[in-house]
Amino acid sequence: MTFHADKLATETLGAEATLTQFSLAGRNVLVWGGLGFLGSHLVDCLLSAGASVRLLTRERERYTQPTWAHRVQWFEVRHESNKQEVFRSAVNGVDLVYNFAGSSGAVASNSAPLASLENNCREQLLFLAACEESGTCPHVVFSSSWLVYGRPQYLPVDESHPLEPCSMYGAHKACIENYLRIFATRGKIRFSVVRMSNPYGFDPTAGRTSYKLLNTFVNTALAGHAVVLFGDGSQLRDFIYVSDVARALVACGQRAEATNEILNLSSGQSHTLLEAVNLLREMVPSPPPMFREWPPEYVAAEPGSYIADVSKMQRVLGLSGLVDLREGLSRTIGLLEASREQEMAVAPAAS
Repeated sequence: MTFHADKLATETLGAEATLTQFSLAGRNVLVWGGLGFLGSHLVDCLLSAGASVRLLTRERERYTQPTWAHRVQWFEVRHESNKQEVFRSAVNGVDLVYNFAGSSGAVASNSAPLASLENNCREQLLFLAACEESGTCPHVVFSSSWLVYGRPQYLPVDESHPLEPCSMYGAHKACIENYLRIFATRGKIRFSVVRMSNPYGFDPTAGRTSYKLLNTFVNTALAGHAVVLFGDGSQLRDFIYVSDVARALVACGQRAEATNEILNLSSGQSHTLLEAVNLLREMVPSPPPMFREWPPEYVAAEPGSYIADVSKMQRVLGLSGLVDLREGLSRTIGLLEASREQEMAVAPAAS
């Protein structure tokens, strides 16, 4: 099965994008985790801008294959014994790396902390060792999370907020941030860390991961079912549309001002979960939301309301004109419906 990303690239590089000001043509860029939700969008942007893209992944055949699969160079980790060798080959001659690797899910990480440690921290150290051996001092753009902050002591949350994560996932993200800082201090890499809040948008990899909260709401509503909210739905979230995420990531890799910096990557606009569901129901007829009591494991990992201070992101990356929630939901629904229509049209021909 393949997913078709042509419309996706057009949208991401459309009227709101400013990627043309960045020089990516001919650059060797490695994307670790490029078959996921965020990585697949970013690869579209990089290819459209003329970059020479490498993809580092595990067992490529496990994933939905993109239409651009033949346009990138693949590096696959198939078993533990060849991991370090693959890492070395992947980073050889590369000066820009986008790093989405690692397991996700705050609740899951608390249930399996050792697995989270292995899949996140240890693997990142092995990768950074390969970067060090490469001798090229690559610029690593790392996808971190707002969950490193834990329960906010004030709103909006800026990058100087204390790090007191409520989950192993957040703790391990903070640990990796420190790995990057230490390697950079030693002159082995350069880095940009983006502490991302809730991204959403058309997902060509739908069904493989569950952390994309708003996308789950959209798919539930399109299926005609009621969205389930824990508590009363009053907790605030800062949603950011995926094309804005891609723009910001590209800017991190191209702007000198972003080197060795930590940035919040968010819209800077907050909505309660109930507000988001009600806005969605204006666009997609669906039953009213169902309210359920918080499961204990979710209470333990829940950081509460969040809104990011994005002034540093705007200043360093020069981003403006971010997609608001209503427009982003409209685009997501439109692209998802178009994708499903395309699949239905192809299915009879294939049978």
